[in-house]
Amino acid sequence: MLNTVINLFASSTGSKIILGLEIVAMIVAVVMVIVGLLQNKKSQTGLSAINGGNEELFSNSKERGMDKTLSIWMLSLGIVFFIVALVICILTNTIL
Repeated sequence: MLNTVINLFASSTGSKIILGLEIVAMIVAVVMVIVGLLQNKKSQTGLSAINGGNEELFSNSKERGMDKTLSIWMLSLGIVFFIVALVICILTNTIL
């Protein structure tokens, strides 16, 4: 009887933890989409090769200012999202 109550409590707490991590993953994903939309286009599309357009051939392609900051944010958010997704998978397979 006591073992059943403990398992029920652990399952309920585990479900709440997993739900919290899923909410964090969703928030991180939405922020990643927003940061991705704010970033400048780094490369031209494949269709510009047909037109012969290569406007950035001799330009300096080093990131500076806001572009660099957004790239760092995107990398950091990607790492956080990956870690949270792994933790969710591990907890789901272990607890539930």
